Amino acid sequence: MLVVLLIASMFCQGLTAVSYGDNFITAFPENMGFFYPWFPWNSLKVTALHNDTTFTVFYQNTQKNLQILQSGQTMDVLFPKSAVVHQLGSSAASVRVTSDKNITVVSLSRMETSVQTNVVQPTVNLGTDYMIPLLDYAGYLESFDLPRLVSTTMRYSSFKLLIINAVDSQNTITVVKQTSTDVQEETFNIDSYQLVQLQTNGSVLRVRSSKEVAVILTHPCVETADCKCNMVVNQILPTKFQGRSFIVPPIFNVAETRLLVVSENSSSLFHDGNQLEADSSGLLPFSNLETSQLVKASDRVSLRLVSPGLVVELIPDTMFFACYLLQFYLQNGRAVVIAETDSKEDVHTHTGLLSASWTAIAGTNYSSTEVTIQDRIAIIWHPTSKIAVYMLEYMYSEVVFGGPAIPINEKPDLHGCVLVPGAFAVGRDPLNWTKSFEYCMNNGNQFACPVSKAVLKDMADNLTTEDGTGWIGLRRSLLTTEWYWQEEYEPSVSYVHWDDGQPLGLLKGLCASMSLDPKKEFKWQSARCCDKKKPVCYKRPACLNPSQNWVLNTVP
Repeated sequence: MLVVLLIASMFCQGLTAVSYGDNFITAFPENMGFFYPWFPWNSLKVTALHNDTTFTVFYQNTQKNLQILQSGQTMDVLFPKSAVVHQLGSSAASVRVTSDKNITVVSLSRMETSVQTNVVQPTVNLGTDYMIPLLDYAGYLESFDLPRLVSTTMRYSSFKLLIINAVDSQNTITVVKQTSTDVQEETFNIDSYQLVQLQTNGSVLRVRSSKEVAVILTHPCVETADCKCNMVVNQILPTKFQGRSFIVPPIFNVAETRLLVVSENSSSLFHDGNQLEADSSGLLPFSNLETSQLVKASDRVSLRLVSPGLVVELIPDTMFFACYLLQFYLQNGRAVVIAETDSKEDVHTHTGLLSASWTAIAGTNYSSTEVTIQDRIAIIWHPTSKIAVYMLEYMYSEVVFGGPAIPINEKPDLHGCVLVPGAFAVGRDPLNWTKSFEYCMNNGNQFACPVSKAVLKDMADNLTTEDGTGWIGLRRSLLTTEWYWQEEYEPSVSYVHWDDGQPLGLLKGLCASMSLDPKKEFKWQSARCCDKKKPVCYKRPACLNPSQNWVLNTVP
């Protein structure tokens, strides 16, 4: 059988956790801004991945059907002030979005210059078991030497948890809390699509549920410099998405940072071979974020990078993807890209190759870069390997919100950010090479071009078993006698899979065929172009191309 070395074997244990889907549920936490009343801007940015996408927004007792005509286009859906979740306890203020085709959803809250964006996870990514970050607000203030401006009232002196029932039936919730003497459990029920907001000051350890829920950690006003405040929002991922190895990205213009680890088994963190020791608040000191750095855990954990007014969930290396969608509130947002060092120059954006200055990450085979993205919506993708991408924005030279970009496709592809995978097929009738080429093109395809081991493996996994040989898109130039691909993205030949004794001399074969028998490992042979063989065709994938044409709508 064909033996293929996976390009990124370290990711073989990764979970597929794309952030698109057809069903979402979320809520708008309270945002205090600058401590005085100002009309909030709360919206969902819905991006269609396919043409003619119809989606429905459910809020309170209303629903609104909306349509996006163009793939890659975003609609900004604005919600009333009443959508904000102010009080503790139960509420019906959840927001649901369902769609007939795959979409992505980003939540935006703005109160004056306090801005927070949050990638809303589709319900397929939700779970029934969540480990909660132990952020004690008093310890948080002390750790960063921040003023105690709002710590006199219970409402603003602690972090909150929003637990949202994601199913259309009653859901049983169990909250595990740490008291001064022991661990206690509190159990209650939430009705269909309802939510409950709880106060937590480093006391809630875990949330379990009988059915899927969304869990959001939030604070309405975390102090930053110059007596300002900024809302914190972090949608917590279920425990199944934890990892053991993380590359901590640089955070622009942030002087102080901490690491916040959540682990079921008291995992230890290691950096540069040294164990990181937490301070009294549970935050681990972590400075010198001018470059990306490797942090490893002794067991599976979730890891967050914390600075005043900012909580960034880190991407474990088992959850790197090939393509990401980036959505910014303002133009000229910033992105951190982490890519394999050997292929870092192949990172693309929606406008072409990424032009960047890369820095190697010690202890890894990765490099990272920081770049400015001029468009408000963009994609960053890699044709042959997996990468990690973070999007961050700043106001007045301070980072105030951001996090991981939206993962779209886990599998690399030469053609771009794939939405619908390509497909291989073998023609029914034997034809010469030229007629085979015409057959593929006339049927909306092109010649199959296995330009790498990964592409060849994809062919081997998807082609039906056939006897004999078939034409592929490889032939010799009559001018230079060099082999070249018909695939315009990869004309040069850097990978070959010739059979023993192949290719034959120039006069014995200008075209290339491939064995269709898996037992012969799909080896290639040179052949005369007038010979008749079955064409091996490839239908190109549908790829995401973001549109800068935004549409505004309101609910209700």
